[in-house]
Amino acid sequence: MNDIRQGPDKARVFEEWRGRARHWDAWADRMAEMADRFNQPLIEATGIRRGERVLDLASGSGEPALSIARTVGPKGHVTATDLVPDMVASGARRAREAALDNIAFEVADMESLPFSDGAFDRVTCRFGLMFVPDPVRALAQARRVLVPGGKAGFMVWGPFEDTTNFTVLRQAFADLFPEEVHDFETPFRLGADGAMKALFTEAGFAGVEERELRFAPEIPTRVKFWHPNVDMTLGSRLEGEPESVRAALEERILARLEPYRTGDTYRLAAHIRIAIGRHPA
Repeated sequence: MNDIRQGPDKARVFEEWRGRARHWDAWADRMAEMADRFNQPLIEATGIRRGERVLDLASGSGEPALSIARTVGPKGHVTATDLVPDMVASGARRAREAALDNIAFEVADMESLPFSDGAFDRVTCRFGLMFVPDPVRALAQARRVLVPGGKAGFMVWGPFEDTTNFTVLRQAFADLFPEEVHDFETPFRLGADGAMKALFTEAGFAGVEERELRFAPEIPTRVKFWHPNVDMTLGSRLEGEPESVRAALEERILARLEPYRTGDTYRLAAHIRIAIGRHPA
């Protein structure tokens, strides 16, 4: 457990995501349909039902909180949180534009939640726990704010090499900036089989299980599907660079995608894991 028990420095994570926030906001509406394909398995695994009170952690620009708000309906309520105020503002904007009035947004640190014990029926987190310095502490906080018998569901990426988008982007970045180090690894630090189950168990959850989800999308080669990933991952790094740098990166991405091309289709892969546990009744 020692290799995953201690995560990245919180101040560094905060600054990185503060820089990313405007890029996430710019893509959030256009990516909503794709985001919901990840949201629904998490909602189903966590057993979210109409009328429930749900806390969503590391909501970013509103995912999966907006999908959850639609699931719980007008008699339910969602509290969406993020460490970065600009991310919270992005999610709140999208909720207003969607006319969702059963959702509230708050800045909150998931290692020290500002909510009372037993305040929620469910707690969710999609692709956020990997960036927390102490994931067990964060999970223990999630357990604390659940009602007895309430359930938490956390989604993380599987191992880095199992998701084509990220492996290709890292290779292309290294081709273009061979002397520069960029952290592509942290998002995948909890992806090993059994890692999340062990963390949930250490944090005091009962009935813990871990599920594997694998996707094998086939995408036409005419679709530049990597553009959101580039902007949301490297947008801050590329700001101020001449257009020629972006063009050069795109060339390298296309070259690195070549092994995944069959005719006019790219055959890709993605690996996701969901851990579920309940507050001991």
